Amino acid sequence: MENTLHAIALWMHILGIALFVGPQFFLAFAWVPTSRGITDLPTRVQAMRTITRRFLWVGGIGLGLILVAGIYLIASWRSYYTVPEGAGFNSLWYGALFSAKMLILVVMLTLTGIHTFVVGPRQVDLMDQKARGGPVTDEQIAAVRKRSMMLSISGLVLTLVIMAFGVAMNTANFSLQEI
Repeated sequence: MENTLHAIALWMHILGIALFVGPQFFLAFAWVPTSRGITDLPTRVQAMRTITRRFLWVGGIGLGLILVAGIYLIASWRSYYTVPEGAGFNSLWYGALFSAKMLILVVMLTLTGIHTFVVGPRQVDLMDQKARGGPVTDEQIAAVRKRSMMLSISGLVLTLVIMAFGVAMNTANFSLQEI
Protein backbone atom coordinates (compact mmCIF):
# COMPACT_ATOMS: atom_id res chain seq x y z
CA MET A 1 0.00 0.00 0.00
CA GLU A 2 2.83 2.39 0.87
CA ASN A 3 4.37 1.90 -2.58
CA THR A 4 1.02 2.70 -4.20
CA LEU A 5 0.61 5.89 -2.14
CA HIS A 6 4.20 6.86 -2.91
CA ALA A 7 3.64 6.32 -6.64
CA ILE A 8 0.43 8.37 -6.57
CA ALA A 9 2.10 11.18 -4.62
CA LEU A 10 5.12 11.16 -6.93
CA TRP A 11 2.82 11.28 -9.97
CA MET A 12 0.88 14.20 -8.44
CA HIS A 13 4.16 15.98 -7.67
CA ILE A 14 5.38 15.54 -11.25
CA LEU A 15 1.99 16.57 -12.66
CA GLY A 16 2.09 19.70 -10.51
CA ILE A 17 5.59 20.49 -11.77
CA ALA A 18 4.44 20.04 -15.37
CA LEU A 19 1.47 22.36 -14.77
CA PHE A 20 3.76 24.97 -13.23
CA VAL A 21 6.76 24.72 -15.56
CA GLY A 22 5.00 24.05 -18.87
CA PRO A 23 3.17 27.38 -18.98
CA GLN A 24 6.40 29.19 -18.06
CA PHE A 25 8.05 27.78 -21.18
CA PHE A 26 4.94 28.57 -23.24
CA LEU A 27 4.89 32.18 -22.07
CA ALA A 28 8.64 32.68 -22.55
CA PHE A 29 9.12 30.96 -25.87
CA ALA A 30 5.71 31.07 -27.58
CA TRP A 31 3.55 33.88 -26.21
CA VAL A 32 6.10 36.67 -25.72
CA PRO A 33 7.63 36.48 -29.23
CA THR A 34 4.21 35.99 -30.83
CA SER A 35 2.53 38.80 -28.91
CA ARG A 36 5.00 41.32 -30.28
CA GLY A 37 3.42 40.69 -33.68
CA ILE A 38 -0.01 41.83 -32.47
CA THR A 39 0.06 45.42 -33.63
CA ASP A 40 -3.38 46.36 -32.29
CA LEU A 41 -2.45 47.26 -28.71
CA PRO A 42 -5.94 46.82 -27.15
CA THR A 43 -6.13 43.30 -28.65
CA ARG A 44 -2.64 42.52 -27.41
CA VAL A 45 -3.46 43.74 -23.90
CA GLN A 46 -6.70 41.72 -23.79
CA ALA A 47 -4.91 38.59 -25.00
CA MET A 48 -2.15 39.15 -22.43
CA ARG A 49 -4.66 39.53 -19.60
CA THR A 50 -6.49 36.36 -20.64
CA ILE A 51 -3.36 34.24 -21.04
CA THR A 52 -1.72 35.39 -17.81
CA ARG A 53 -4.96 34.91 -15.85
CA ARG A 54 -5.19 31.34 -17.14
CA PHE A 55 -1.51 30.78 -16.37
CA LEU A 56 -2.22 31.92 -12.81
CA TRP A 57 -4.93 29.27 -12.46
CA VAL A 58 -2.96 26.46 -14.09
CA GLY A 59 0.26 27.36 -12.27
CA GLY A 60 -1.63 27.76 -8.98
CA ILE A 61 -3.20 24.32 -9.32
CA GLY A 62 0.26 22.98 -10.14
CA LEU A 63 1.73 24.56 -7.01
CA GLY A 64 -1.12 23.10 -4.96
CA LEU A 65 -0.41 19.61 -6.28
CA ILE A 66 3.31 20.08 -5.65
CA LEU A 67 2.62 21.15 -2.06
CA VAL A 68 0.16 18.39 -1.18
CA ALA A 69 2.18 15.60 -2.79
CA GLY A 70 5.47 17.02 -1.53
CA ILE A 71 4.25 17.04 2.06
CA TYR A 72 3.30 13.38 1.78
CA LEU A 73 6.60 12.47 0.11
CA ILE A 74 8.75 14.21 2.71
CA ALA A 75 6.62 12.92 5.61
CA SER A 76 7.01 9.32 4.44
CA TRP A 77 10.58 9.35 3.15
CA ARG A 78 12.07 7.40 6.06
CA SER A 79 9.67 4.50 5.80
CA TYR A 80 9.68 4.47 1.99
CA TYR A 81 13.48 4.35 1.77
CA THR A 82 13.75 2.28 5.00
CA VAL A 83 16.04 4.80 6.67
CA PRO A 84 16.45 4.11 10.40
CA GLU A 85 15.23 6.72 12.86
CA GLY A 86 18.76 7.29 14.14
CA ALA A 87 20.01 8.64 10.81
CA GLY A 88 19.98 12.42 10.90
CA PHE A 89 17.98 14.05 8.11
CA ASN A 90 20.67 16.55 7.16
CA SER A 91 23.48 14.03 7.65
CA LEU A 92 22.29 12.36 4.44
CA TRP A 93 22.46 13.96 1.00
CA TYR A 94 18.68 13.53 0.84
CA GLY A 95 18.12 15.98 3.69
CA ALA A 96 20.78 18.42 2.51
CA LEU A 97 19.33 18.43 -1.01
CA PHE A 98 15.82 18.87 0.37
CA SER A 99 16.90 21.78 2.57
CA ALA A 100 18.67 23.50 -0.34
CA LYS A 101 15.68 22.80 -2.58
CA MET A 102 13.31 24.46 -0.09
CA LEU A 103 15.58 27.51 0.23
CA ILE A 104 15.69 27.90 -3.55
CA LEU A 105 11.91 27.34 -3.66
CA VAL A 106 11.34 30.26 -1.28
CA VAL A 107 13.51 32.52 -3.47
CA MET A 108 11.75 31.31 -6.63
CA LEU A 109 8.28 31.81 -5.14
CA THR A 110 9.26 35.29 -3.97
CA LEU A 111 10.46 36.25 -7.46
CA THR A 112 7.38 34.65 -9.02
CA GLY A 113 5.12 36.50 -6.58
CA ILE A 114 6.75 39.85 -7.35
CA HIS A 115 6.38 39.15 -11.06
CA THR A 116 2.81 37.84 -10.83
CA PHE A 117 1.36 40.42 -8.49
CA VAL A 118 3.48 43.55 -9.04
CA VAL A 119 5.62 43.79 -12.16
CA GLY A 120 3.43 41.79 -14.57
CA PRO A 121 0.23 43.70 -13.77
CA ARG A 122 2.18 46.99 -13.94
CA GLN A 123 3.36 46.10 -17.44
CA VAL A 124 -0.15 45.22 -18.60
CA ASP A 125 -1.61 48.36 -16.99
CA LEU A 126 0.96 50.58 -18.71
CA MET A 127 0.23 48.93 -22.05
CA ASP A 128 -3.50 49.36 -21.42
CA GLN A 129 -3.03 53.05 -20.60
CA LYS A 130 -1.02 53.53 -23.77
CA ALA A 131 -3.69 51.71 -25.81
CA ARG A 132 -6.27 54.18 -24.44
CA GLY A 133 -4.11 57.12 -25.43
CA GLY A 134 -2.70 57.76 -21.97
CA PRO A 135 0.62 59.52 -21.33
CA VAL A 136 2.78 56.39 -21.32
CA THR A 137 6.06 56.28 -23.18
CA ASP A 138 7.64 53.32 -24.92
CA GLU A 139 10.60 53.74 -22.56
CA GLN A 140 8.36 53.24 -19.51
CA ILE A 141 6.92 50.07 -20.98
CA ALA A 142 10.38 48.84 -22.02
CA ALA A 143 11.74 49.36 -18.49
CA VAL A 144 8.93 47.35 -16.91
CA ARG A 145 9.19 44.70 -19.65
CA LYS A 146 12.91 44.32 -18.87
CA ARG A 147 12.15 43.78 -15.16
CA SER A 148 9.42 41.33 -16.10
CA MET A 149 11.78 39.35 -18.33
CA MET A 150 14.50 39.26 -15.65
CA LEU A 151 12.05 37.97 -13.05
CA SER A 152 10.57 35.42 -15.47
CA ILE A 153 13.93 34.07 -16.57
CA SER A 154 15.25 33.97 -13.00
CA GLY A 155 12.14 32.14 -11.81
CA LEU A 156 12.35 29.63 -14.65
CA VAL A 157 16.06 28.95 -14.06
CA LEU A 158 15.46 28.47 -10.33
CA THR A 159 12.56 26.14 -11.10
CA LEU A 160 14.86 24.02 -13.28
CA VAL A 161 17.46 23.94 -10.49
CA ILE A 162 14.77 22.83 -8.02
CA MET A 163 13.78 20.07 -10.43
CA ALA A 164 17.40 18.91 -10.66
CA PHE A 165 17.60 18.76 -6.86
CA GLY A 166 14.38 16.71 -6.82
CA VAL A 167 15.83 14.24 -9.29
CA ALA A 168 19.00 13.97 -7.20
CA MET A 169 16.90 13.34 -4.08
CA ASN A 170 15.18 10.45 -5.80
CA THR A 171 18.45 8.86 -6.85
CA ALA A 172 18.63 6.68 -3.74
CA ASN A 173 22.11 5.32 -4.43
CA PHE A 174 23.38 8.87 -4.05
CA SER A 175 20.93 10.70 -1.82
CA LEU A 176 20.85 8.13 0.99
CA GLN A 177 24.61 8.29 1.50
CA GLU A 178 26.00 10.18 4.45
CA ILE A 179 27.55 13.53 3.68
